[in-house]
Amino acid sequence: MRDLQVSVGVWYLGATSDRFVKEGYQPDRTMEERFKLAGSIEGVGGLEMHYPTEVTDGTYKDLKKLADDLGLAIVQFCPLLWVDRRWQFGQFSNPDPKLRREAIDLAKRTTDIAAHMEALIMVYWPAQDGFDYPFQADHRQRLDDLVEGLAEWADYAAKAAPQTKVVVEYKAFEPRTHIMLPTIGHCMTVINELNRPNLGINIDVGHALIMKENLAESIALCCRYGKLFHTHWNDNWKMFDDDVIVGTVNLWETLEALFWLDEWGYDDWYGLDLFPYREPPEKAVEESIRNLKFGLELLDRVPRDELRECFETSDAIKISQLMRRMLGGS
Repeated sequence: MRDLQVSVGVWYLGATSDRFVKEGYQPDRTMEERFKLAGSIEGVGGLEMHYPTEVTDGTYKDLKKLADDLGLAIVQFCPLLWVDRRWQFGQFSNPDPKLRREAIDLAKRTTDIAAHMEALIMVYWPAQDGFDYPFQADHRQRLDDLVEGLAEWADYAAKAAPQTKVVVEYKAFEPRTHIMLPTIGHCMTVINELNRPNLGINIDVGHALIMKENLAESIALCCRYGKLFHTHWNDNWKMFDDDVIVGTVNLWETLEALFWLDEWGYDDWYGLDLFPYREPPEKAVEESIRNLKFGLELLDRVPRDELRECFETSDAIKISQLMRRMLGGS
């Protein structure tokens, strides 16, 4: 069985707060402690982080050295645009041109530092690009501005950090009731329109699930055009972005996604985007890695040719039998 490249987000390796317990349920850690904790977890080979909060102008050089010393790649390094109230009504799509420019400039500054960090991807999550009420947004203009901002950032990154790709991560809601580019289809429409070689998509398992997407189908649409540049793994109950341990709720969807990533030849990173409020974060990471690897073991319990045969016959009885065999049944 092939090994997986697994990265973890430093944002959940300390205290993770909710709107009821602001200080979080776990002891907090410094950023150096979070890096070292990640380095101590078996199977973790990369880090994901944000600028300018988790990594700052004053700390990025030291943190890069620490990551190198720990043998950890910087996988994701992205601008943290959604926690600053300046952009409460939009990031690249903000109706105020001054605030739009400030958001794009922050993305460019992030790119400059990403070049030093040797980051592989930068994520644009349009978290505040959206609306909460009818008639609140000029959808025509907002989409124009968002697309133009993405194009400008991708073109800048192609020169300033050619080793770093820009990826769009879609999500339907939270923090806005409606976020722009909520599905894989919305994203692919924009990505294909822009047609930049360094601009692609990050599929977040939980974000796809809350829109009732079939992960395998979303992967197929993205891979068809060669635009799946990263994946984020977690799980939820299909109502909210719970970010619980991988494979604990939607086992079959997770297995099918793993199967099709292998079929498409995906060999990039499996980023763990978790939010373990009450669980020790290192344990949530360990369990997620075990579940990903166990998922591949389950798939290996049945011949791939038998699975592929079902694609031709649509035989639901045979599919049920194969699924039972994966779990050790007869």
